Amino acid sequence: MILLKQNVQDYNNDLRAMLMAFFPGEKIEDYEKHIKRACESQHGEDSDKVRFLLSASYKENEITELSVDLINDVLEFEKVSKQDKPSKWDENNFIVKNGKNSYLVKGDFKDRKEFRNHLKLAVYKLLSEFTGRKLPWGDLTGVRPTKIAMKKIREGKTRNEIVDYYINTYAAGENKAGLAFEVADRELRLIKDIDLKNSYCLYVGIPFCPSRCLYCSFTAYPIAIYGDKVDVYIDRLCEEITYVAERYMDKKLLSIYMGGGTPTSINSEQLDRLLSHIEKTYKTDRLLEYTIEAGRPDSITREKLLVMKKHHITRISINPQTMNDATLKTIGRAHTVENVERAFLLARECGFDNINMDLIAGLPGESKPMMKYTLERVKELRPESLTIHSLAVKRAAGLNEKMDEYKAKINHDINEMLDLVSETADELLLKPYYLYRQKNIGGNLENVGYSVPGKECLYNVLIMEELTDIIAVGAGSSSKYIIRDEKDNIIRIDRSENCKSIDDYIDRFDEMIDRKR
Repeated sequence: MILLKQNVQDYNNDLRAMLMAFFPGEKIEDYEKHIKRACESQHGEDSDKVRFLLSASYKENEITELSVDLINDVLEFEKVSKQDKPSKWDENNFIVKNGKNSYLVKGDFKDRKEFRNHLKLAVYKLLSEFTGRKLPWGDLTGVRPTKIAMKKIREGKTRNEIVDYYINTYAAGENKAGLAFEVADRELRLIKDIDLKNSYCLYVGIPFCPSRCLYCSFTAYPIAIYGDKVDVYIDRLCEEITYVAERYMDKKLLSIYMGGGTPTSINSEQLDRLLSHIEKTYKTDRLLEYTIEAGRPDSITREKLLVMKKHHITRISINPQTMNDATLKTIGRAHTVENVERAFLLARECGFDNINMDLIAGLPGESKPMMKYTLERVKELRPESLTIHSLAVKRAAGLNEKMDEYKAKINHDINEMLDLVSETADELLLKPYYLYRQKNIGGNLENVGYSVPGKECLYNVLIMEELTDIIAVGAGSSSKYIIRDEKDNIIRIDRSENCKSIDDYIDRFDEMIDRKR
């Protein structure tokens, strides 16, 4: 546990994000709430779990002081009965030992635009000195670090100028700064000829899976339990697709991306019915791309692959996450490495020439040699694209609920694994083309998509950079609407979300349409 003490809460999220970057999975608690809770318990339970106290003392138009206090004993209590518990707490009972590290930040904390970056850099330097560690991205904690590079490229800045900006402004490492530039440059080349204002992408959500993975927080329901709801779900889904097509008839559909869950967990007849409706509604042979996440190898059959091929699907994903059978068992995957290879070769036989494979770095029990083994097996298959995710411990995932069981098995320092992926991508002639990050991601690192030039997934770029409308249908899906001013500048992004529950989506379908309307 880490305690956080502030005299104002203006930068609470920024301080917490930086703490989570250095200490992923660690509980962060407000100092005063912790003291009160500890005083109200007879012996101060949990006090021995406190690592340190991070304090931020903000002063208007003056110097703000940040400090890290090492904690050995959080509270010292007199032995009192439950009836004599103190109703108030005295912070003088807070015992600080082993010294103090501090950092001063100049500026007016009320000027958020000017002060925020200075504060984040100071917190980063303070925690870096305290832990003896440097984070590859420095103090950058946002989801889309490439947006900075994209803006600079549009301003005419050179690669060296942009890399130096990341290093000097955010204390980012040279490798990550270079990666940000490379991704942003490739993204701009991919979208340069697209009329983003008058186009959109369609996301189709299939919230069914063979089983739930340990790390997963997506809307996904076991197909074995919810199988009897699939047909009526597809009925509703087709209605929503029709509604979107009618409302967006004046815009061009660029891409369809079918995800989940696992779309191939439904049977071939159901898949054919859904794809047939989409094909009747849109001229799918004119799309720039059409992706289906086949995802789980144990859900892939020849019949389903042939159905997809018949309906002009141009890109699929077959996602092993790891090529180590022991880890697959740990994370709740009902397939083996052999199943992955069988499914991949079957897709090749059926004519698919654009296959993506997803991997996760930092899974419980995984080490650098295990990642190297995974990459050697993947290299033999030669996919057209490779997407690497750094493990993120999501609040709604089973891994978070069982963290006490798995914490010692998770390697959060996974940057070396990502370096191995980059080397393998080079050998396969794959180039990085999109990048994003998630909350609670291991080592404050990143997720990167690599692809053979010409086989990139445009949908991935557009949803990450938020450049055009992404209209999402199905349970648990979220649409993004890009709002522009008269000069075509993006001024805000509106959203509408569908219910996560399959039953609610079916029973409250008119409400889903009203939310979009």
